[in-house]
Amino acid sequence: MEKLYQKKLMEDYNTIKRIPEEDYLPVFRKLIFRKLPRNHILKQRDKIDDRSRYICEGFVGLYEVEDTRDKLHLIFGPTDTAFDPESFKKEQASGAIIKTLSPTYLFEFTEESEQLLLTQSPGFIELAHEVNIRIRERHIHQLKIKNLKFTEGYPKLIEIFPRIQQHIKNQELADFFSISLSSVERHKSQIFKNLSDE
Repeated sequence: MEKLYQKKLMEDYNTIKRIPEEDYLPVFRKLIFRKLPRNHILKQRDKIDDRSRYICEGFVGLYEVEDTRDKLHLIFGPTDTAFDPESFKKEQASGAIIKTLSPTYLFEFTEESEQLLLTQSPGFIELAHEVNIRIRERHIHQLKIKNLKFTEGYPKLIEIFPRIQQHIKNQELADFFSISLSSVERHKSQIFKNLSDE
């Protein structure tokens, strides 16, 4: 299974910048393949996030503390790179946690391994730059969806993360869209009614 996901990772990154398959061999030696259950904590609160995670399959959430509880802030799905932006870049502990929203397959890559790879394999420098641009663009797109009314934003969320509705709780949706739980429940039933009427 790990080999299958390595192949998919290469295919994904080749759409950004084509790199010979043999050049990936030192990369795969550094990647840690993980199969994780739902609600597995990847980054603890008040810890430094020292790795990035390429999501092969499944969904991961970044939660931030608001009003003394964890609220879903960002979602990562297949081909996304999951990490705590504040902690990872600044190498500082943060109050955010990262955990799986569903059973998930992913590759972990430590920051130390990443730096070593870039110094030893210059061909990956351009790819890393382009991947960072993609990460930023996807975050911006998701933040725009968060700022929409739920009735507009929820369908768009499902569009970019197919099947997320099977794994995300109504309270997490309420936190993500900054609305009440009752509003989520009311709007979801209306959205599904409209879909069934079409």
